[in-house]
Amino acid sequence: MKSAPALPHELHWGQRILLVGGPQFRQGLRSSVLRGHGLQVEMAATLAEGPSLLQSRTFDWVLLDTHSELPGAVIDFCERVAHVAPGQRIAFLVGPPAYVSLKWPGEAIAEDKTEERAAAFKTAA
Repeated sequence: MKSAPALPHELHWGQRILLVGGPQFRQGLRSSVLRGHGLQVEMAATLAEGPSLLQSRTFDWVLLDTHSELPGAVIDFCERVAHVAPGQRIAFLVGPPAYVSLKWPGEAIAEDKTEERAAAFKTAA
């Protein structure tokens, strides 16, 4: 049986996670992976739903799927979160179920491509 992929060291057993956005299937898959690592997961289907959950509950992390969102909507969401839950930690989901980045997705993807090119160049040399 395949083991679940490793999670970033900032995510720890028992932490409360709010998973926001993304297609329902992907959100369910990510939720399963995170729960498999001992995290407590609640889900918000849309960016609009996220801040209201933060008003009534506390979370260690908000994990945000931005793939189908416009940058302005994501910035607005982050500003609303900062207003209702100052200091709330937010990370972006940038790939398969558990790829998490503290950087804007475009920055993370560019960084990954640079690393891939460097590895390919090193292998070819």
